[in-house]
Amino acid sequence: MKQAYKHTSWIIAGVLAAGVFAALPWASHAANEPAGEPATAAEGGDAVCCKAGDQTPPLELIKQVPPGGLHNPYDWKKLVAESPEDYLVKQFRLPGCNECHGGGGGGGFCPALSQGVWFWGNTDDVLFRLIALGSADLQKQGFERIQWGTVKAGMPMMGHVIKTSDHLWKIVSFIRSINPPGTNPPEKVIPGRWTAPADAPPAE
Repeated sequence: MKQAYKHTSWIIAGVLAAGVFAALPWASHAANEPAGEPATAAEGGDAVCCKAGDQTPPLELIKQVPPGGLHNPYDWKKLVAESPEDYLVKQFRLPGCNECHGGGGGGGFCPALSQGVWFWGNTDDVLFRLIALGSADLQKQGFERIQWGTVKAGMPMMGHVIKTSDHLWKIVSFIRSINPPGTNPPEKVIPGRWTAPADAPPAE
């Protein structure tokens, strides 16, 4: 009886240990996610940020909202359905995005935006910051590139060219609309990998 109890104890201990170690990769990955990401905020749903029609310059909004806190105020599917056919692609072309990424986002001498491949993550927060800041400054702010494509060119800063946050959110909505089904949140979520830079000011 004592031997059976001892044997059972070892089995339980083994199962618990397996559970702990199985969780470690997740814990390591989660530590890289932006600390400000609200766990229950849905893409296009109600959130502290952001508001439709917001005229705040994108770079200014980024200064106001911590990593993980930027959320598209538009339901992109609804925006596509309710807008004129070429409305969103015009929003994409106005600041010159088509010069690098092709007229419809299908690729030029820079990567295609229509293949469901996300180099930095695919949340609203990551896409907004990447477009506004460019890849070099996004990296300086603590974000880590997840993967590389065949084109190694960096993303330039567009936050000075795109004048309002509202316009940038419509560009994000356009990018969502040209990607394959199942590659956008909430069906597929790829959080940004973010670590606070060593020289970052302390949180207030």
